[in-house]
Amino acid sequence: MPSKCPLCGQVLPVAIDEQELHEKLDKIKSAAIQAATKAARKELEDEFKGRLKVEKETARREVERFSVDLQGLRKKLETAERSAAKQVEDARKMAAAEAERPLKGQIEDLNKKLREGERKRDAEVAKAKKEAAEDAREKEQLKHTVEMSRLQSKVEDLNRRLEKKSGEQFGEEGELDLHAELMRAFPSDKIERIGRGVIGADIHHKVMDGERIAGCIVYESKNVSSWLNTFITQAQKYHTQYGTPYVMVVSRVFPKKQRGMCVVDDVPVVEPRLATTLAAVMREGILEIAKLRLTKMGTDEKAQELLAYVVGNEFQMRFRDMASAVEELQNIQRSERTWHENQWSKQSRLHSQIESRHREVNANLHLIVKSEVARKQPMAVATGGRQSYVNGG
Repeated sequence: MPSKCPLCGQVLPVAIDEQELHEKLDKIKSAAIQAATKAARKELEDEFKGRLKVEKETARREVERFSVDLQGLRKKLETAERSAAKQVEDARKMAAAEAERPLKGQIEDLNKKLREGERKRDAEVAKAKKEAAEDAREKEQLKHTVEMSRLQSKVEDLNRRLEKKSGEQFGEEGELDLHAELMRAFPSDKIERIGRGVIGADIHHKVMDGERIAGCIVYESKNVSSWLNTFITQAQKYHTQYGTPYVMVVSRVFPKKQRGMCVVDDVPVVEPRLATTLAAVMREGILEIAKLRLTKMGTDEKAQELLAYVVGNEFQMRFRDMASAVEELQNIQRSERTWHENQWSKQSRLHSQIESRHREVNANLHLIVKSEVARKQPMAVATGGRQSYVNGG
């Protein structure tokens, strides 16, 4: 049966092979498919690039808008902070003025009464007051001299006692102070002093995570007058003895050119006033490591990482900055306390002066009234006598 064209259905000439025709048609069809696919792919890529460009432009505009909004918020925040600070300062000044106003009024009223009383005194009362004031001043000077002599004797006695104290007694006082500070700072932990004569550190601090011991910190307290490198050698032995990397030397003296805090052979050396601050950092790290529930090896590795950070330059720099801030804050507080004490002293002196003058005025008035009564009594007696004589007659 003659072959037919698969496209139009006409009978093919004998010379054309049907298989060959199909192969050519398949090639034509494949080429057309590839061309259509390529065109569709290009159309999709162009569409994707266009959308991507639009999205990028939209994102850029959003970023610019967000930056402008952020700058605006920052300016508003700065303005609000300045306003709040000014309101706090104004409120503080207003409160101080309100607190002083009643006292000023009372002082003015009392001064007014005092001036009115002083105008009524005569020359004899003024002379008596002057003599009384001189006597009181002499008594006060004598009392002051006796008190200064007593205090001087007490100071000399304390100096003699201080000279007799041994280095061991000073060291024990330093341990007691440090132990008390640690107990106040970390009441939930187990902190114990190692007794005299027992080989070991001065204070053993067990950091508690609930009922479980999370780790420990060891303290070597040195309340001495000069630094010795053997302090570090002694402290390094405690790593093995207590099985902890957290060992610190708390000392009032330091190696040459060091103060506040330093690290000697990976052992922190810190002043007593900063010991609880450094302990708080170590304690926080110990508790965080405990929360990880690591294996013994993992816990040891994290502990070494924590110690490496504590003895590193970055931590020391930040710790010294923090210590400087603490010292400056303490100086400010001391200055404020001194100012308040001076003010209270001035107020007490003014109150005492007012009370003293008030007593003097009352005394003078009493003298005036008493002298007037005494002057009138003889007249009353004489009048009474004449009345008796008339009645008798």
